[in-house]
Amino acid sequence: MVRIGSDGGLLAAPRTVKQIRLSPGERADVVVDFSAYRVGQHVELRNLAGEGAQARVMRFAVDRDESDDSAVPARLSTVEALDPARAAVTRDFDFSSGSMHGGTGWLINGRPFDAGRMEARPKLGDIEVWRLTSDVAHPVHVHLDQFQVLSVNSERPQGPPEWKDTVELRDAQTVEIVTRFTDYRGRYVLHCHNLEHEDMAMMAAFEVV
Repeated sequence: MVRIGSDGGLLAAPRTVKQIRLSPGERADVVVDFSAYRVGQHVELRNLAGEGAQARVMRFAVDRDESDDSAVPARLSTVEALDPARAAVTRDFDFSSGSMHGGTGWLINGRPFDAGRMEARPKLGDIEVWRLTSDVAHPVHVHLDQFQVLSVNSERPQGPPEWKDTVELRDAQTVEIVTRFTDYRGRYVLHCHNLEHEDMAMMAAFEVV
């Protein structure tokens, strides 16, 4: 497979991969070359984290020969690398379970979702670094502006930067992201994209001012 796009659109250049790890809410655009397979063969797209029918996502049947003069360009787009040194502020967001209304819920910074409470008030046009930490796995989705991943447990990701709106936090992990608030003023949210966690209060509001 040749990966050409992420959550935020085209990559700067294509990347040849054998598998892609996606948490709930993450997306990828890929080009698949079936020319290595004979007519009559089947190719399965599989979920390696699933079992039984859940593991078999889709099956492709190779049913005829066709000529193909297409090619993936060596350059797909221009992705501006945001400079964390220009960040106006660094904010921390801790995703963990905890006590909520006499029971247990999923919290951000130790608090359940409250639409009237703003966890951050970034200024329109500013760059900010957000540090996300987890107890267990949480795919984190940020509304409004896309971001770039700076580090995962203090290690820089391989390859050039790409635009994302969802990032996987694995167990006991810290991920730093950088974003620039350029679109609109107003109130938005970030939340865990595991919908059970989201529905159990793992969401926070922020306001661009």
